[in-house]
Amino acid sequence: MYSLKTLIEQSRDWASAERGRDLFAKVAYVLQQTFAIESGMFIYCKQFIAEGEESSVKVYNPWGIEYSESELTHFIGDGAWFSDKAYFVTETWLPFDEAPSVWKRVWFDAGIQYVGAWKLVVKGLAVGAIVLGQKNEPDKIDSEMMAASATHVSLVLEMLISRRIAEHASLHDPLTNVLNRRGFELEFTRLQNQHGGALIVGMLDLNEFKNINDSMGHLEGDAILVDVAQTLQTYIAEKGVVARFGGDEFVFAMRTDNADVATLSQQVRELFTHKQYTASVGCTVAMKDESLNLCLHAADERLYEGKLKAKALE
Repeated sequence: MYSLKTLIEQSRDWASAERGRDLFAKVAYVLQQTFAIESGMFIYCKQFIAEGEESSVKVYNPWGIEYSESELTHFIGDGAWFSDKAYFVTETWLPFDEAPSVWKRVWFDAGIQYVGAWKLVVKGLAVGAIVLGQKNEPDKIDSEMMAASATHVSLVLEMLISRRIAEHASLHDPLTNVLNRRGFELEFTRLQNQHGGALIVGMLDLNEFKNINDSMGHLEGDAILVDVAQTLQTYIAEKGVVARFGGDEFVFAMRTDNADVATLSQQVRELFTHKQYTASVGCTVAMKDESLNLCLHAADERLYEGKLKAKALE
């Protein structure tokens, strides 16, 4: 007979998981090793979605089943245990032939006779389920322990999501949603440790931004800052990262085969030639092990050299 004390003892490290997938792996281990659950999976709709990702319901960490995560996820679209806002959750064990029809082959192939699904809930909303299978009929205690496990997993998921939100906020600019200085410093280190191509660091600021704010208003000024961030993000894409350091000061870093910083600066400036504002840009090549501050200083000097040349031509 299993007890709540056993569950608590075995689940002490669940909260140390950094991501949902890590949590599900820890839970699966306990369910198999401590509670002798012969097969199962986690169905989950990811709650913290980073920019560029899509929110969808997926299957994670199946065991004792002759199907992969991707194959099982495919079944979800055919009316599975959990799909968008429509879900079928037993909260107890039932004979496998009472499961949704799309899953019967899964359980039959695994030799499973009894299945159960327990909701995963975050902030009062069902976000998925723990779906389990056994070859022999489980008893009432088994059902109660699985319900307790689902409740515990739900609490840890909510904590993980809150942690991810706080982590994201600490590394991103709240107005434009690009990186802030702290986030950029971390990404710069990552890019420095990569190989292939030159590492370019660039600085950008808007020309006469104070006049823009004074004449058009701060709301329009904010909209322009958001447009700058999106334009840079689209241009750099997967090659690197963009950050806003404050005011109208933006910084970017990317790996490229083109180490001609004058050409790159011109290309970035041209992104804004058909907009209601213009920008000044300065770029430099980051040498191996060169500090970020030195790179920023060099890029800043080139930015102001460009400003002076532009004024001389006016």
